Amino acid sequence: MTFVYANTDRNQSALVPTPDRSVIEWKSGSRAEFSITGSNSKDVTLKTYRYTAHQLAPTVEAYGKQLHNQYTFELSGLSDAERELVNKAIGRYGFTVERGGSPPDAFWSLIDRFQQYEAVTDGYEGVTGDYLTTYDVQVYWIELINGNDFGRQKTTTTTEQ
Repeated sequence: MTFVYANTDRNQSALVPTPDRSVIEWKSGSRAEFSITGSNSKDVTLKTYRYTAHQLAPTVEAYGKQLHNQYTFELSGLSDAERELVNKAIGRYGFTVERGGSPPDAFWSLIDRFQQYEAVTDGYEGVTGDYLTTYDVQVYWIELINGNDFGRQKTTTTTEQ
């Protein structure tokens, strides 16, 4: 473990610049030996990060309802090919396209359909976006993924929620 002291804090520390002891003991009784080494650089940039949180909803259920009300759209009016693909995707083994393969046209028409709606979350690290939809009275979370193996550069996976 490494600790860096700001110059203004060094003289107030019991550990640096010259420690009284070579062992640290915590209130719990745990002890650790330490040693002091110099730095190759006198100038070190210390970064300070601040994390804040705010409540989105009073309960998980209320948050789920907010998401559902704002983002869910009904997946209906599908062609036979689109319906077959969706049923495969939500089935036990899902729908996959082998690496280097090409998805069927129904796949691309479903992608176009989803992208007409607002995503719950915008894309990150290869994900184009996450969507909520109802299909045959069930709610599904859809994740559209940017797959570089495809000519149109998109793939999709679905998981039931």
